[in-house]
Amino acid sequence: MLKKMSLLLSRYPQEPGLRPQSFSGMRKNPLRGVARSLLSFQSVRDKFYFLLFGAIRANLEAHGAVISEVVIVQSINGAVGTGWKAAIKRSAPVAWLWTNPWVRAYDELIDGVAYRCASWAHPLNDLADWFRSGPLWRQLQQQGEDLSLKIDGIEVADLLVDSYLRFKPSPEFDVKDPFVRRLVWQALRDVRQAHAYFGRRKPRWYLTSYTTYLEHGIPARVALRHGVAVWSFGSLNGFAKRLTQADSFHTQNFDGYKSGFDALDRQDERLQQARDQLENRLSGGIDAATSYMRQSAYAQSGVELPAGLDGAVVVFLHDFYDSPHVYPELVFHDFWRWICCTVDVLQKSGARFFLKPHPNQIALSDEALSRLRQKYPDLQWLPASVSNVQLAQAGISCGVTVYGTVAHELAYLGVPSITSARHPHYTFDFCRTARTREEYKGMLESHGLMPLPREEMQRQALAFYYMHNLYGEEDQQTLRRAFVDFWKACNVGEITEESVMQGFRGLVRLPAFKRFIDAMAKSDAAVG
Repeated sequence: MLKKMSLLLSRYPQEPGLRPQSFSGMRKNPLRGVARSLLSFQSVRDKFYFLLFGAIRANLEAHGAVISEVVIVQSINGAVGTGWKAAIKRSAPVAWLWTNPWVRAYDELIDGVAYRCASWAHPLNDLADWFRSGPLWRQLQQQGEDLSLKIDGIEVADLLVDSYLRFKPSPEFDVKDPFVRRLVWQALRDVRQAHAYFGRRKPRWYLTSYTTYLEHGIPARVALRHGVAVWSFGSLNGFAKRLTQADSFHTQNFDGYKSGFDALDRQDERLQQARDQLENRLSGGIDAATSYMRQSAYAQSGVELPAGLDGAVVVFLHDFYDSPHVYPELVFHDFWRWICCTVDVLQKSGARFFLKPHPNQIALSDEALSRLRQKYPDLQWLPASVSNVQLAQAGISCGVTVYGTVAHELAYLGVPSITSARHPHYTFDFCRTARTREEYKGMLESHGLMPLPREEMQRQALAFYYMHNLYGEEDQQTLRRAFVDFWKACNVGEITEESVMQGFRGLVRLPAFKRFIDAMAKSDAAVG
């Protein structure tokens, strides 16, 4: 407790790189005669984004005087749970204490706080929002499985679900839980403050990490509504993404993957590049697409497999507490409903199937797996460390996932898959993608169907891999590699001052980073 109190009262956060000196030498004398531009960005308690956003702000000054203000997003995300301790951690005074060292660490880089998601500055408005939250909560309860809730023109239902799963925490969204009303109340407050700020101040840019959960999604969506250029840095598949009202997800847009590859020249050469990279992953290496994982799913070999896999279906579980809504058009709004539907249909059809836990799930998922075993005591399980290569060699007939990278891995190994949502692979034919629950059930009942010949499945899997991981201009690829290296320095292995700052400088000193800042400074206001 004393250690935590000392952290709250410290001038700067006690983590590598979190001090004003990290940005020394980056600020340039602004061009004279150029109008001052307002930059707004998230303040999140994450050294990766602290340093990244600070570097962008410092380098933008070379294009003219920049005023910068931070949105303090800590609120619901200040705690996990629903007891009195969690309520205190989410309160305005505690949020102020936790976040102020992060604000001070920017020093002269910022000119003020845009607004705080956890604030007692508007008590009457907060009270009005509380009364308004009740009818909205009841409205959600009457909708069934297809949820939608708009607050002052901003869709928030998906953000409510993701925040509930993570911060309740629970593997299943329970719309009747009073905590949902608490989330609706927070959403009302966030939308109100965001509209007031972005409508009044009209910043030129807004920087966000992710776009899931209330604290990320609401400011991004409201900023877009007010014509602000919003940039997200939440996907390791690309350095940055310019958001639009039509596509406000921080994940990359995959609509043109298949048609884009079909239009490329030297396709055999590109397919061979993809084959070399994918073979490396399947042999135990970590590539850019799986760099978020603590260990490769193929790092271990020789795991003993149970009997009966030949001709069986394998269901690849997700982390139950992760945000499902990283992609649009989900068929199920949480992974619990998805797995229960999947098990029910496969059992009713008499299919032989196995469940495989996610290899990098958080500790809480063990409780969800125990609950699943109690609900379905006759399930057959696979070790989490078994590889897809082993499963393909064992003769499985099909893989089932919502949107996992397993789909193209299995296709390369000659195994089809069943998926849902507008996921990264959806434009390709090696996996069948359901758009509705009934369509999904029908696909499970016909799980043995091969959508393509084996050779074509493999070719399409390599085409996907190329577009998802290797395609792009040289600057984009250079930035992406340095971006991933910096992320690893902040999140993987031994994290030291030297390693974090080395990764940071390796990114921001790139000529490609300067060219990105130049393009960002010249970009127009938000697009459709």
